[in-house]
Amino acid sequence: GNKSRPNLLYIGMANYCYPDHLLIGPSYYETLGCSISFLNFCWTDPSPSDLDEAFANVDIILIAGGNTLFAVDRWTKLGIDLRIREAVLERNAVVAGGSAGFISLCDGGHSDSMKPGSFKNPVGPLLNPDMSMRHTIDKSWEYVRVPGIGLIDALCCPDYDTVQNNGVSRADDFNNMMRRHSGEYGIAVDDWAALVIDGHSYHIVSRANHTGSVGKDGSFVPNSTGAPGVWALSVDGNDGNIKRELVQRKGEVSDIIHSPKWVVEDPMVKVARAQNPDDGKPAAWTEFPELRDEHPMLHFVIFIVSFVSFALVVPALVVSYILWRMEFLRAHPYEQVPVPAGANTV
Repeated sequence: GNKSRPNLLYIGMANYCYPDHLLIGPSYYETLGCSISFLNFCWTDPSPSDLDEAFANVDIILIAGGNTLFAVDRWTKLGIDLRIREAVLERNAVVAGGSAGFISLCDGGHSDSMKPGSFKNPVGPLLNPDMSMRHTIDKSWEYVRVPGIGLIDALCCPDYDTVQNNGVSRADDFNNMMRRHSGEYGIAVDDWAALVIDGHSYHIVSRANHTGSVGKDGSFVPNSTGAPGVWALSVDGNDGNIKRELVQRKGEVSDIIHSPKWVVEDPMVKVARAQNPDDGKPAAWTEFPELRDEHPMLHFVIFIVSFVSFALVVPALVVSYILWRMEFLRAHPYEQVPVPAGANTV
């Protein structure tokens, strides 16, 4: 592509091509000199020529947050997953995503795809359709392991230090998920941290003066009372304990990413698909504009790549999980915290 004006393709299927996301996120890249295009086939099917044109000269692929399971299933149905892999692995395109965008690039991830508020047509066909019940129902859900497209050999967890509206600590729940899927190795990224993979190496960036799960001594701290960081997790086959190690500021990908010993699919994925089917119908926001006011703009989280210029010069696979809030703060270097001797065991 033209590197002086890189071509960015925004894939918004995880948020059902929600227009407010387009206004805040991808449009910002225009100020960075990118040429923006959109893959808006959230309930209509593209032709092969449509996809050929969309991916022909792509330099950057930006994947929206939202409902991971819906997005990955739709990609698989339409062959978009293969197009992403080909663009990244054969043509050195940069791919980036936050939350669902991050999970979708891994073998699988700790997902809120069973959250009714993330459904294309809330509150879902298997739940009470009364809109007055939506907020009550929206708090009654569980995390689920969903599959990704496997660019990264990991079971990943975004927003690791957070608690969503179901009141469940994501860090605690990811530990339980790791035990159920003990053949996989986990990578957990705090809300204000980013994992950047550049070929065979990686580095981490985070927001200065923001909170996360890394204590001053390098140990895990709950309730987002530390600094932002990234963790590598695995299950001890002897006692079932979780081994959690702080990922260092930079290093080799092979130090933190390991192929799974085995993969067990989550049986609840079938339920999640039934609750939020790819039924060919337009998303609810097209018929109920008031849904677009449910989440105030100040709480929108937009995910961008902080290293676009560098990554486009050096051919590499780059997976960035960078949370870009409304303030459009600049990314700060990851503040490395010393790790005590031995790994953290929880």
